[in-house]
Formats: sequence, C-alpha cells, structure tokens
Amino acid sequence: MTFFSNAQNFEDVILWRALKHVERGFFIDIGAQDPVIDSVSIAFHHQGWRGVHVEPTPHYAEKLRLYRQGDVVIQAAIGTREGTIPFWEIPGTGLSTGDPAIAAEHARNNHECLQIEVPCMPLSQVLDAYADRPIHWLKIDVEGREDDVIDSWRPSPVRPWIVVVESTKPNTQEPSYANWEPKLIALGYEFAYFDGVNRFYVSQEHIELKAPFGPGPNFFDFFQLDEHSHFNFELAKKLSVVDAAKAKTAALDAALHSHMFGSSRAITHAELPEVLHQLEGGVVQLIKRDTANVALLRQKEADIKAILRQKEVEIKYALDALHAVHSSFSWRITAPLRWIASGPRQMLRDTMSRLLSLKGSSQSSSSKARSVKPMSPTAEPGSPTRPLSLPARQIFNDLNDHE
Repeated sequence: MTFFSNAQNFEDVILWRALKHVERGFFIDIGAQDPVIDSVSIAFHHQGWRGVHVEPTPHYAEKLRLYRQGDVVIQAAIGTREGTIPFWEIPGTGLSTGDPAIAAEHARNNHECLQIEVPCMPLSQVLDAYADRPIHWLKIDVEGREDDVIDSWRPSPVRPWIVVVESTKPNTQEPSYANWEPKLIALGYEFAYFDGVNRFYVSQEHIELKAPFGPGPNFFDFFQLDEHSHFNFELAKKLSVVDAAKAKTAALDAALHSHMFGSSRAITHAELPEVLHQLEGGVVQLIKRDTANVALLRQKEADIKAILRQKEVEIKYALDALHAVHSSFSWRITAPLRWIASGPRQMLRDTMSRLLSLKGSSQSSSSKARSVKPMSPTAEPGSPTRPLSLPARQIFNDLNDHE
C-alpha cells in the first residue's frame, strides 16, 4: 500500500522508514492536535496501525474521536502537576500551549489566546496503561512544555522503541533541547536524527533501528504527499476549483436529464448514448436551420447586387447617348430651329402674363396717384392697367394649354 505523508516536516516518512517492517504497530502521540492536517499518525492509521492520542484542546480532542475509530483519545495535558493546569488555546493553529510565557508571546503577535483549565496527568500513567504491548513510537510536541513531559516519565519502566521530540522553540529555529535531552538519554535512548524541527531517539533495547536514520526523506522512501499535506496547499486550492466544477457539471447533468426525461435523477451510463444521440440530432437541426438562413440571405444579397449592376449599366448607356446627341453636328446646326420653335411662344407667354397681372385702381382726387398691385413677379411699372378683353384672355389660355 502506498504511504501518503501528512506530517508537517516528514516525520512520518522517517518513522516509516525505520518501522515499515512492523505490521499493525502501536503509537502514542502527545499533543496530537488535528486528526488529519499535519498529523504524524494518520499515515500509520491507514497502514493498519492503532494508537493513543493525547490532546488537551476540546475542539481537536472531539475531532480525533470522530475521525480515528479504533484509537484512544485522552483529553488532557501531560506533566508533573496533577489535577488541572491553565492552558491557552489559540484557535485554528497548532500553537496552543500550557506555557504562560509562550502564550504571552503569541498574544503580542496578535494571536487570539483563550485561557481554559484542562486536566493534567503524568506520562508514566499513560505509558504504564500500555505496558503489556510494544509501543513502537512516541511523539512529544507540546509547544514548549517538552521538559515537563519528560520529567513526568519516571518511574515507568516502559520504553517506546523510537521517541520523537520537538526540539526548537515554537515558530523558530532556536534549539530548546538542552535541558531535557540529558534526561532522555538517561532513560536509555541514543540520538539518531534531526530534521530541522524534531530530534529522533532510538531505545538502546532496539539499537538496530538507528541504522535507517541518516539521509532525509528522499526518492527511495517511495512515499507520496497526501492531498491534505501543507506542501500541497496550492494543489489543494486547484482541487477545490475542480470539485466546484464537478458539482456544477453534476447540477447541469441533473437539469438536462430533468428537461429531457422529466426527472431530476442523474443520467446513467446506459442512457448516455441515447442522450448524446438526441443532443446530436438537435445540434444538426440547428445547424441546418442556420445554414438555410445564411444561404437565403446570401441569395438576396446577390440579387440586389445584380439589380444594382444592371441599373449602373442603364444609367451609363443613357448618359453616353445624351452626350452623343449633344456632341452631334445635327444638334448644333438645329439650334436656331429649336429657338424659333420655343422662343416666340415664350415671349408671347411672358407678355400675356404681364398683361393679366395688372389691375386698375382708383385714382386719388388730391394727388392723382395710382397704385398698381402686381399679379406676377414679371410685372413692370408703367404697364397698362386696363383689363384684357375676352379674345386676348383666350389666346393666353391657349398658349398655356399647348406648352
């Protein structure tokens, strides 16, 4: 079975390298925190191992009970002081601690710190409870209280095969093992490996396990990153987008099936060919309809262009013909005849128009002045004011009728 790493610093990979020969092993995790995120034990759980999780934070203790069926969860702190101790919970982090100085430092860094009281018990009590079986690894990660946890080990004679202890101050690379390492060595352990955060120790009773330690996690450990590993953070974000797209696709699938089959259930594999066939038929019909519309519009466009080209030819022919007439010798020599035909008639018409436009008016006795109201823009001062006789008026009308 493939080994998937979730641990924050590949602690699980190093432990698995030394202990992969053990089937259905057993562990104790002091400061277990989340059952999945940054968990050292979850990969072993998937390999059939079982163990004990010691976690004082109520939220994470409950999550461990929910997600780690078959494991034991102890909701308590570990140390030399029995009863209860103050504990500072820092929600949403792995920084919760029973050390007041470290809690104050986190508060200065704008972390929310909630002080609660939690039960406390010695490590010896936990170890003695499982003295009848081998404990293959013990991890201690208690955010600055590692020294107090190791002090509470005695007088238990139980010696886990491998012990992993966080050996730097929280969120720093500053070493913090000077006080407690001599105590651990006095319990019968030898230093084996440092991964930059944790120090690994092997029991002298199982000194052969020291050999696999040395190089860091590498290709020959044959592991993969779990999807929840913080090293896959960017990938996890992309996977969330993929999951959202899958959910949207499923919703569209249900809507399509409901539209076509009158049901909201998902399309089965057996129905898929028929659904695709119907969709293909609908698409073909849409393409045919749109193709026919495009062809009709193109034909109309061609017809209009043909008509415009014909009209352009006709106009050009007419203009050419008119130009040829105006340029001909006959047109030039017949100009006097055209004038004779139209000139006198126009002159007579203008004269008659002036005569008809004149009106007589009464003459003032004092000034003998007369006013003339023109009937046409062509009337001139001094024109006769006497009304035309009936024969003259008839001649004028005949001229207008023949124009």
